[in-house]
Parts: sequence; C-alpha cells; structure tokens
Amino acid sequence: MRVLIADDEPLALARLKQALTCIPEVELIATARSGEQALEFIRELKPDVAILDIQMPGLDGLAVVMRLRADEPVPEVVFVTAFTQHAVRAFELNAADYLTKPFEFERLRAAIRRVRVRLDGRNSDQRFAELQTLVASLQQTIEPPLHETEIWIRRADGLYRQPLDEVELILAQGDYVELYARGVAYLVRDTISALEQRIDPTRFMRCHRSTIVNLTFVRGMRRRGGRKLTLSLANGKEIAVGPSYLDQISKSVNIKPWRRS
Repeated sequence: MRVLIADDEPLALARLKQALTCIPEVELIATARSGEQALEFIRELKPDVAILDIQMPGLDGLAVVMRLRADEPVPEVVFVTAFTQHAVRAFELNAADYLTKPFEFERLRAAIRRVRVRLDGRNSDQRFAELQTLVASLQQTIEPPLHETEIWIRRADGLYRQPLDEVELILAQGDYVELYARGVAYLVRDTISALEQRIDPTRFMRCHRSTIVNLTFVRGMRRRGGRKLTLSLANGKEIAVGPSYLDQISKSVNIKPWRRS
C-alpha cells in the first residue's frame, strides 16, 4: 500500500513516519509540508492512501480533496484533525477515516486496516464521489469558533500554530505584534487593533494602547500614586495600565474603582 503523508508540522510528520514504518504493508512514498505539495504528489505519484492534516496554511486538507478531479486517480484519504466530536461524527457517517491529534499508533494501524478493506471494495470513481460528499458535509457541520484560538508563528524551521491560551502578553510593534508565550517572543505581521478584534475579549484585555494581556496570567496588581495601576504577570513582567483602560481593567478583575477627585 503506497502512502503519502502531509502535515506542516515537522514533529507531526516525524511521528507519522515513525508509526508507518511499523506497518509492514505500508510503503511511504512521499511527505508533504503543505497542501499544494500534497496535491502535486497525489497527481504525480498516484498513492493508494493520502494522510492529510486538515489545518495547514494555504491549501488545507479539505481544499486538497476539493481540488481533485474525477478524471484522475483518487486515493483513499485519512484526515488528521483536532476537530470536536461533533465534526468527527461527520467523518464516521461518510465512511472516511480520521485521526485526532495526538493519536495512538494503534489507532493509525486500525485506520490502515480499514483503508485496505476500502481499497479492495471501491474504485476511483466511488472514492471521488464519497470524498466530495464528505467535504460538503463537513463544511455544513463544522461551525467556526467565535474567536481565534491559535495564531501562526514563524520559527527557524517553518510555520507553527501557537495556541493563544499560552500567550501571556501581546505588544504592538508598528505593523507587527510581539507575542510572549512560554518565555519566548514571536514577531507576527498583524496590528494590535486588528488582532484585538479576533481574540476572546473575556480572556485578552487591552490595558494600554500598545499592550494586551492574557488575564489568566495576571498574578497581582499594584496601585501607584494617583490613578495608576501596574499588573504583575506570572512570567515576572510588570505592565503599566494606561489611564483610559483603568476602569475596564478594574472591572474585569473585580477590584474597587478609584474615587474620583
């Protein structure tokens, strides 16, 4: 069974490769770091199976399937997903297999066994029709989150998804923002005002024109002379609250407001 795998995360690719080497009937013929590359390999190498991560920058796993044409060989597809159980049921109902991250090696082996049965039972036309039905079902079933839960960051070896709940502090840097997560700063091309509109306002709060804090990481606060307030974060940083944000911050952390003179 000739298999292609596609994931933009190097660690995820390495884990898949390691797991597949333990399955004797599998021949890994290509690894792709993007949806565009995966689509190119599918058309060129004609794998029996494509294991596709749904969330990739640019062309994601669903978009790869949508680009396939009925007049070309169509592989069996196993999706890798972090979707909710509600979405996973859509995979099951449409008879396509899936892996949820982080997956156990035995779960991958079970997916390969299931794919083998499907390969023996259906032709390319049937696979194409079922995959298109699957994509249509998922697009109707999966509701987008109200707020962004992760953001793409660039590291030396590629792009990674950074969960926003790990981001402690966001600082404006002109047309960029600087995100602090787990003691590391990442520069992302975005404005602080635009990002503020897309993230959860119950967790992230503007405390200065150039600063947003994750309230989860606020460990203390200190009043200074006049109407001045400093927030102490879990990472040891102290952040001054701008005068126009005092009341909003005070309300969010449930402290008594200053008396106005």
